Formats: sequence, C-alpha cells, structure tokens
Amino acid sequence: MIQNHSDELWDIYTKDRAATGEMHQRRNRMKAGEYHIVVHICIFNHKNQLLIQQRQPFKKGWPNMWDLSVGGSALAGESSSEAAARETAEELGIHIDFSEMRPHFTINFAEGFDDYFIVEQEIDLSTLILQQEEVRQVRWAGKEDVLRMQEEGTMVPYWFLDRLFEIRGAYDAHGRNNAGITIACASRKNLASWMSMIEIVKRDFPGFETPEKLQAYRNTVIRHISRGSAICALYKNMVVGILLFSPRHNRLCHLAVHPEFRRRHIATRMVNQMFRSLAPSPEITVKTYCPEGDEREIASRAFYQSLGFIPAKSAPHDGCCRKQEFVRNSTAPPTV
Repeated sequence: MIQNHSDELWDIYTKDRAATGEMHQRRNRMKAGEYHIVVHICIFNHKNQLLIQQRQPFKKGWPNMWDLSVGGSALAGESSSEAAARETAEELGIHIDFSEMRPHFTINFAEGFDDYFIVEQEIDLSTLILQQEEVRQVRWAGKEDVLRMQEEGTMVPYWFLDRLFEIRGAYDAHGRNNAGITIACASRKNLASWMSMIEIVKRDFPGFETPEKLQAYRNTVIRHISRGSAICALYKNMVVGILLFSPRHNRLCHLAVHPEFRRRHIATRMVNQMFRSLAPSPEITVKTYCPEGDEREIASRAFYQSLGFIPAKSAPHDGCCRKQEFVRNSTAPPTV
C-alpha cells in the first residue's frame, strides 16, 4: 500500500534558519522566503562501503533510482537529529542514536536546508525491516560501484558523491574534526615520534620505569615494524596513536592515544585496522594492567567491551595492578 505523506506538517524557517513559529503542509507549495529541513543519512561499514537503497518505482522524486542510505523531511517539532533517527527507523527498521551528533555538512536547496549525517556501523542486511512503500531493496556499495551507477544513470546524481567517501574519513560519528589524522602501518621513520609519545603516556602503563625498559620496548617496536604488526595514527608526521599486535597469537599487545587527541575514535580506527590484518581465528585477546578501581582501568575495560571483547581471566599483577584478559570472537564485526 502506498502511504500518503501529503498531510505532513513541517516547521518553516527563514533564510538564516531561524524558526518562524509557523508550519507548512507538505501538499502545498512553499511560499517565497519559506524554508524547511531535510535530512540524509549515509551509513558506511568498516570496508568503506556505503549502504544504498533503491527507491520504489511508484515513489515521487527519483522513482526506482538508487539513493543514499536514508532521507526525508523533518516534521514539525523535530530537530535535525531527531528527524534522522526517525527516518532511519522508518525506512530501515534500525535504531541509531543521533542525539549527540551534528550534521557533517549542510547543503542549501531552493526550499530549505539539507543536513547530511555520516555514520559508521556494521549492519546485517538480513535483519533490516524495509519500509515497503518507500524502499525497494538495499545493498552495500563501494566508491567505484556507486560512481559507475551514477554514470549509468541508476543512482541519484548527487554532485558530491565522489567526495562523500573522503568526507566520511574526516569526521567521527559526533561531528568532531579528524581531518588530517590517518591510520597506517608504522615504518622506521615513525620510530622517533612513536617513542616521543611513549614519554608522554608511559605513566599509564607498567614496564617503562627505567631507561633499560624503554630501550627494550623500543627494540620490540622495531621488531613489530619489520613484521608489519605496528599500527600508528598520524597527524601530519606526528604519531598520535600506537598499536602493537601479534598475528601469531591473535593478540592486541599495546594500545595508546596521545592525551591531546583522545575522544576522536582514533583507538577504534586502529583496532579496526588490526582486525582486518589478522588471519581468521576463533578468538582475539587483549590484557589490561591497571590499579584496580583506577579511572584508567574503568575506561580501558569499557572501551574493549564496546568493541565486543568480554572479560575472561583475571589475576593480581605486581602486587598493585590487576591483570584482566579480554577475549573477542574474531567473527564479530568491528564497531565504532
């Protein structure tokens, strides 16, 4: 059954996006100087594939064309983020919390403001409940695939479509700017900056108490670099995140982020790259070493659990720090 949205009410805004307090009924043409809010949601997975939907052939506006993940108009009384959450639930049957997100960018059009939200989330397409009156089907598509469809005339012709895959990497899910921060396999040229960062964070970890221990750690980093099991986050040439892992044992060995670059999902991005580098194995493990009850212990364990790790073995360590092992099923999808 085709749903009739013509009775929808929209809040009216001025050209400066100030609410006028008046409402507009969708079925009517908007007057000159009246504007409303539209939202689009672009959902990416960790493979940098975009979730796209095919619009129903009987839907007005680009019928039967492939489109971005979700789109629609904000209803009266809704904020942009509230509209994004509602439209995502209606069209795909999934619930994403947009309450702390800002649009990654906004494009003005003749009758309003189009807010674009970019989200990274792993989604099992078989679990989606599609809105039959609007969405015909969905699938994941990479950049080349999407641009080919646009060239063929089967994808809605967004002028910025080729840039969307780049914009996605420049911001985190909450709109904080991560431009210029790249995740890469570390090389010897990163070693000096890597060890400089260790001087900043060494108090957060056991094993860096003496110059001899720092030199031993430096030698360990060199071995990992030569094996391709050292990952770093780079701001220009400055190392702002570090990760060592063992492909042989499927283990995350060491993870740290520069204090001035935290809360930008850098750790998650490095862990996700590690996941992609590991061979298939039943489990991935990581151990934490912190004084029990310490804020660092609470934060690190909450972080690993958010990525799908679950607590396993626990034992005292060096008389003051508790050693906690976490285990993650390697088939679980990376998350943000």
